[in-house]
Amino acid sequence: MTAAHFPVIGVVAPMVVAGLVWGLTGSSFALLGAVIAPTMVVAHHVDGVRRSARESRRTESARARERAAEREANNVQHARRIVDENRAHPSVAEIARNPEWFPARNGATVVRAGHQPDGSPWLVDVVAGVTVIGNGPIADAVWTSLIVQTTAQLGVPQNPGNPARWANGASIARGESTEVALVIRCSDRGIDSVTARGALPIRVDYLPDDVSGADGILKAIARIKHARLQVSLTSDTPHLLIAGRTGSGKSHALAALVVDWAKRFRPTELQFVGIDFKGGATLDRLGGLPHHLATLTDLTATDVPRAIAGLSAEIRRREAEFVHQRVATIENASGVPRLAIVVDEVHEFLRQFPAAHDLFADIARRGRSLGIHLVLAVQHPSGVLRDSVLANVPVRICLTMNTHHDVIQVLGRTTSVAPSRGRCVVTLGDGLVHDVFVPPVNSAQLVELARERVHAPPWRPALSAPVPREGRKGFGLVDDVGNACYRIAHWQPGDGDVVVVGDRGSGRTETLRALVAGHSATWVTSARELDLDARILVIDDLDRMVDSMTPIAACELIDSIRRVRHASPPVVVLVSSGQPLPRALGPFPNVVTLRTSTLEAHRATGALPETFDPASAPGVGTWRGLRFVLYARTESSDTASRP
Repeated sequence: MTAAHFPVIGVVAPMVVAGLVWGLTGSSFALLGAVIAPTMVVAHHVDGVRRSARESRRTESARARERAAEREANNVQHARRIVDENRAHPSVAEIARNPEWFPARNGATVVRAGHQPDGSPWLVDVVAGVTVIGNGPIADAVWTSLIVQTTAQLGVPQNPGNPARWANGASIARGESTEVALVIRCSDRGIDSVTARGALPIRVDYLPDDVSGADGILKAIARIKHARLQVSLTSDTPHLLIAGRTGSGKSHALAALVVDWAKRFRPTELQFVGIDFKGGATLDRLGGLPHHLATLTDLTATDVPRAIAGLSAEIRRREAEFVHQRVATIENASGVPRLAIVVDEVHEFLRQFPAAHDLFADIARRGRSLGIHLVLAVQHPSGVLRDSVLANVPVRICLTMNTHHDVIQVLGRTTSVAPSRGRCVVTLGDGLVHDVFVPPVNSAQLVELARERVHAPPWRPALSAPVPREGRKGFGLVDDVGNACYRIAHWQPGDGDVVVVGDRGSGRTETLRALVAGHSATWVTSARELDLDARILVIDDLDRMVDSMTPIAACELIDSIRRVRHASPPVVVLVSSGQPLPRALGPFPNVVTLRTSTLEAHRATGALPETFDPASAPGVGTWRGLRFVLYARTESSDTASRP
């Protein structure tokens, strides 16, 4: 605030006016105004000066505080910048003190050579070559820092001599050289100058770093170069994703992982199922491992629905087993091996069998505790695997990709590491990225590990032909795919009438014989042979019988069959036919569907479309919604019920 000028007019004017009034009136009171008015003006001026001085002091104090706060903010920002720069470019001593440090190997050529007086890193670009001139501890520290930092960024040099050279042209020399772009001169007093090619030397006040621990860092980097791809399947790392562009070695990485597990675990501890939709080229050669249960390929695609149902049943079986053992996780269970589902070319497999999406999502969610693990190889997971699957896959193995952005997407975190051919970057879900190489898998290893398979896959093989009875009851075996088991196919007279439908040669007669084996039955060939006193009537080839009769005789036969079915007590009737039965007979509670030539004929029997198999063997069909096979006929079969 500007100080107010003294109000001269405000003081003089009242005195002049008071003098004129006194001269005219002669009143002494007029002289009193000449004293009071100037006094008030002077007092007001003094008060204004005092207020102005106080306001000036207050404003200056506020400005001083603002300047101090600004200096503090600048200091904090500068200190934070120094901290960030040192975190991005740590010194050799800081690296040696941190056991979790991992070399970036990101190809960057700007590295740390020392530090500035304020503590920030001194960075130089080694892409066109750097040489350190001088003898003594200071020159040694600068040269060592450059070697360690460049090795951490670019890997072990191709030529570790003098100068040390890397594949991208970067080099670090010691002594006089005209082939470099930057010269650093050191003496016993410190770092004297830095000279860029074509420029005058610049005097600097840079300081060398503490390089204690440099030898240990270089040895650690050399060991990392030879670190193998090795992942264990545990509750912390339950599922794996392997991604890489075409030709990057995904199949090789899958095989390397499986062989490593075969070396470290017994078949009673870990087993695997292979799904290889490249014709089995990758996983078929692993079939000799005792840990191998089965391999599905695009050449055996008919087995895939059975495998999907069998693996779903395995989830339920393990849950029941854990309840029986009163445990919650695979680590606490006994006698339950871990099961790895190894899938190559996931995108092709899911394209042909979309139902596997739900299976993978279920395993990704519940497999951790049950000991069922997904090992998935894909070119890029985006758009192939559901988010519900990816969210539960902590282990990501990334091979060569088209762009660095693809690498970041696969790993699910930012990284500067770029995988090279024969190597991959791995994250275990712990926030760290590891650069390792994929070990080779040769035939000698597989031969050494090969043993006879001692365990069966989680799904039973399809029943494709009649099976030996082997003392079993019933008339055949039911292939219960959903529960991954075979069940006895039962029928008793109390279950009601049965119709057997199938083409000629599909095994209709043998099915009727198997159904009534062990029961007293009457085989009927005409309407006259219908016996109301019989308990079970068997009518084979009803369609042929009807076709051979006159229309009146055929109607009489149908009416007779209908009457015996509804007699009191009713007679159990078993009928076989190549065509749907006449509506006059009414519905049959039990239907056996054997081979039919068309899907329409198959569905007309009430059987599900997915059970249609026009190439099935005689005696193979559908019973109560499931595939079944008869017991094979032998000379010792019961013949009492044959016609």
